[in-house]
Amino acid sequence: MEIVYEPALLEYMKEKGKRNIAIEVISADHSDFDVTELYVHFMTDSRVDYFKTSKRFRSIATGIGEVLLPPYRLEYDETLTFGLVKGLFGIKKITYQGVRL
Repeated sequence: MEIVYEPALLEYMKEKGKRNIAIEVISADHSDFDVTELYVHFMTDSRVDYFKTSKRFRSIATGIGEVLLPPYRLEYDETLTFGLVKGLFGIKKITYQGVRL
């Protein structure tokens, strides 16, 4: 599996000192509907160790840091691409391609 970072994300990660990205499956179960989606976010080195040992996340080493993949059954393409967009109120959000529920 190949991991690709878009240039805007690489620049942001170097500027802010970010190294690791995690993909988590998040679920919300309400009485009328059930929502499950992927949550992609930055993670500190200490949290990486916790997720690898306690939560059994799989780690893929990259030139910058690590990408953590959950132990759940997801669909992966041969190439995972991560990018960065400016969201609401200027908050940066990681975009992803190549992984699906």
